Amino acid sequence: MMSSFKKVAMIMLVGLLIAGPIVPPHAVAQSDTGAWDRTMGAAQAAQDKASKAYNSMMMNMKSMAGMPMTANEKAMMKQMDMMAQAIKDLMESNHQLMELLKIQHSMPTK
Repeated sequence: MMSSFKKVAMIMLVGLLIAGPIVPPHAVAQSDTGAWDRTMGAAQAAQDKASKAYNSMMMNMKSMAGMPMTANEKAMMKQMDMMAQAIKDLMESNHQLMELLKIQHSMPTK
């Protein structure tokens, strides 16, 4: 039962990262300020939601780590930890890209 919960949580986190606003950065940068603000606001909201879900999942994983587990459960926890690290890396990369877009947007166009 807990395994399916973890799988659903992982799919939701990855979906949040992938399903963020899919708009080419140059299209948003060339559009009006309102569109830029809405797009970046939606991207930030998705980032915050993913971060919150990630932190909740990590708390659950840490609390479960103290429980007695079979070898299979320990192997699954190790795999979950590896996926969690990959999600954390994706969230950090997404954050860096958003910061870069903000800097690029604030630069005057030629």
